[in-house]
Amino acid sequence: LQVHYPHLHVLRVAPKTSPGKKAALTQAIVAARSEWLVFTDADCWPASAQWLQHLARATRAAPDQQVEIVLGYGPLARRRGLLAAFSRFETAHTAMQYSALALAGMPYMGVGRNLAWKQHLFARTEGFKAHADMASGDDDLFVNAAATRRNTAVCLHPGSFVYSEAPSTWAGWLRQKRRHLSTGPRYRLMHRLALSALAASHGLHYLLLLPLVAQGAGTLALACWSARIGVTWIIYAPIAQRLRVRELLPIFPLLDAMLGLYFVLFVPFALAFPLRHVQWR
Repeated sequence: LQVHYPHLHVLRVAPKTSPGKKAALTQAIVAARSEWLVFTDADCWPASAQWLQHLARATRAAPDQQVEIVLGYGPLARRRGLLAAFSRFETAHTAMQYSALALAGMPYMGVGRNLAWKQHLFARTEGFKAHADMASGDDDLFVNAAATRRNTAVCLHPGSFVYSEAPSTWAGWLRQKRRHLSTGPRYRLMHRLALSALAASHGLHYLLLLPLVAQGAGTLALACWSARIGVTWIIYAPIAQRLRVRELLPIFPLLDAMLGLYFVLFVPFALAFPLRHVQWR
């Protein structure tokens, strides 16, 4: 391919010096000749041939900003089954959260399968040094350290989406989420507090419905649940359309309840017992 495309340079990866792909990424970042770097994963595919064009437009979308980071969206491919539906829902929820907070002036993460940033940020943040001991973090922890309200833009054009396959088993999905959650304790304090409050409010809503039902206040519990579902549906419906998960709306109440249980049961377990040895392809 280099013969036909002179601008393409293939690097032979040096021996690994850290877990995950950070050593390979560092080698590529140092070798890069352009101001802007774009990241994706080997098992992903862009929604259109204009993927890079849309990311480039996002760097100029806010004239009053000095954009140095562009956060893209990496949805999961549409598949049948409850696992695929919940995986897609949770992925869209995460994207909704980090995009909304970035637009509100508090960017805290990005996903490595659809992310762009300026090369000089790598030296400014000392690269992956602060989390070189972790397999994850080359995307979210880097953005957490480098992003500010003035230098971060969001790109949610459908042509800029980068898709990947959802895990095929619940065990695989749980392993993946434990790896993703392992970086959370190293976010900035204000981000940890904000994310914990959001997750707690979601999970405790469902957890506290149980005592109401147990004490015979089923009508009140139903009213509380209905009020929350109604409000969140109004908010979520247009966002689901934008993030291309509109077909999940008919089972939104079920997926929302599953996400609440995920926040109160699985997330504390994953944070208390992080994976010690992560296998990376």
